[in-house]
Amino acid sequence: MVIDLHGVSPFKTPLKLDSVIFKDHHLIGFSWPYTNSKGKTYHTTMTEYGWVCNCTGFNFHGKCKHIRIVHERLVA
Repeated sequence: MVIDLHGVSPFKTPLKLDSVIFKDHHLIGFSWPYTNSKGKTYHTTMTEYGWVCNCTGFNFHGKCKHIRIVHERLVA
């Protein structure tokens, strides 16, 4: 299965957060859009290795508030 990462480098290490077992998860490949206050939309995608996001924070620093927001909503 090919997952659309919305511009995230395939070499970027996905972010793993507690409470989700990513391997064989039924939502792998699903992408959640997140629109910020300026109207820019970012996509947070679940992979079998963790979360990725196409925002600048994740791509340059490996940290992303969009991932945390989607993750918290998913495990709530």
